Amino acid sequence: MRRLFFTLFVVITTFAVRAQTLNEGQFATPKPHPRLIIDADRVAQLKRAVATSPRMERLNDYILTRATSFLEQPEVVYKKTGKRLLTISRTVLERVLFCSYAYLVTADVEYAQRAEQEMIAAARFDNWNPSHFLDVAEMTVALALGYDWLYDVLSKQSREEIVGAIVEKGLLGAEKESQMWFYRRANNWNQVCNCGMVLGALAVSEYDSELALEMVEKSLLSNPIAMATYAPNGVYVEGSGYWSYGTWFEVLMIEGLRSALGSSFGIEDSEGFLQSADFVNFMMTPTGGKFNYSDNGATVKKAQNPLLGWFAAESGDMGKIYDDFRSLESGAIRIEERRLLPIGMFFLSRCNLNNIEPPKSNFFVGDGTQPLFAYRSGWNSQKDIYLAAKGGSASLSHAHMDAGSFIYEWGGVRWSIDLGSQNYYTLERKGVDLWNMKENSQRWDVFRIGSSAHSTLTVKDKKHLVAGRATMVESYDSKGCHGATFDMSQLFEELSVAMRTITIDDYGRVAVIDSLQAVRPTTMRWTMCTNAEVELLGNREILLKQSGKRLLICASKGAKAFTVSNTPPHDYDAENRNSRRVGFDFNVRKKARFAVELTPLD
Repeated sequence: MRRLFFTLFVVITTFAVRAQTLNEGQFATPKPHPRLIIDADRVAQLKRAVATSPRMERLNDYILTRATSFLEQPEVVYKKTGKRLLTISRTVLERVLFCSYAYLVTADVEYAQRAEQEMIAAARFDNWNPSHFLDVAEMTVALALGYDWLYDVLSKQSREEIVGAIVEKGLLGAEKESQMWFYRRANNWNQVCNCGMVLGALAVSEYDSELALEMVEKSLLSNPIAMATYAPNGVYVEGSGYWSYGTWFEVLMIEGLRSALGSSFGIEDSEGFLQSADFVNFMMTPTGGKFNYSDNGATVKKAQNPLLGWFAAESGDMGKIYDDFRSLESGAIRIEERRLLPIGMFFLSRCNLNNIEPPKSNFFVGDGTQPLFAYRSGWNSQKDIYLAAKGGSASLSHAHMDAGSFIYEWGGVRWSIDLGSQNYYTLERKGVDLWNMKENSQRWDVFRIGSSAHSTLTVKDKKHLVAGRATMVESYDSKGCHGATFDMSQLFEELSVAMRTITIDDYGRVAVIDSLQAVRPTTMRWTMCTNAEVELLGNREILLKQSGKRLLICASKGAKAFTVSNTPPHDYDAENRNSRRVGFDFNVRKKARFAVELTPLD
């Protein structure tokens, strides 16, 4: 925590100095349109990349097909889902970007006109739902980029309407005290909302240069709060799915500042930020799923993320797009944050697409507030071995009680799983107090969020302590041993010491060793969540079967094996089809060393 505050102080001080280089003249007489992210040279570069790369051509065709489908669809209407307008904002953003891109690469004005219609429809909404400011931010990005990219073909009346909406419904919304809290957040809200305000300000700066300057300055002072969380190794506290969301908008802000003002003010130099692309690559597993800790969905199919192209271009390391780009040769096109794919095409076009080699490392370790490691035996086969485990705390943004949990794949099968998050609206509409992070909040009763549904260690029938934090004390990456040790002692009232070591050897054998000291005698539960068929072979052995493969789980003496269904305990819980929990109960009187080995049999 001291490190975080120190980093934050240094970065904010640096940004404050750099922000002084801004002046109103830059905003009163800005560069001509388009000035956000793209220009004529980058459009030409993109066209060359599409013409010379079959995979880029495939993505380009995908965008054009989707843009063409939008031509026949009616404009959006104002419709909230619960407290959110976010689905509508994202629909507008996707349609505007896809149609604007299609116009830029084909010169077919029909696409530009369709994007214009969508922007006008959104501009005429009474509001963009400022009570949930992410909705405002994404809508502002949509209109800012559409306005900028299509400036020369928009009618004068449309320009005026769009500018008015960006200022009144976007920028001025962030000036209200009730909405300004995102400036103080150290999570994706900070990144997305600041991006919206910066791009909106830069797009229309010639109309109110003083307001534009003020908005950019505030964001430059606020954004380091979120950027400090990437330190020291690039691990995104909220997980890889939220990394994609927050970091996409972070990069859009960086590129918007670069293209419009000639400087990103060193945002990308924040500790751990560029390294975070490695973190994301290691969160993707050989089978195509993810290490989906915290509020991240149970993704089981490979999806591509063109944002990695920006990181590859920045670093010159094409290994950052190896896994994604290879999958485009014949695999299905599934794009994370699909609405932003057209911008990703410009990022990918900057890469050396003819010289893409696998990442050089097979082991990633990240410290900080959400410590974790990931090991994969290779980068070319769904049958590569994979093990990842994490520490952290339930008190973190979007966190679950999953400290000490692990994901394990062997033989093209995921054996230890995470159920993933439940759709927020399905819980909110039933009155669940989902965003209360206090110790006895109803949030921790949600089955997929509480500790009982994760592959971790618990005191039987009790939850982890919300404020407790599991830290990484050591990591291992040598021939035959890859893993780490986590200090989980703060998670339990009943234990004074709880050290969990999780390792894997080169044959895929996993060892989970818990070294414990009890404050008072207690019963502990070792749990692993799985989709496999289960056979209890005795008190100490469990046999799992899945996809023609077998895995033997063997525990120390004194264990009592169990299997239990994942049938939801509450009417508000999501179903958990084809999943169950296996594990062992054991007693700890004073000290205990409880070891569990997972051994592939085929």
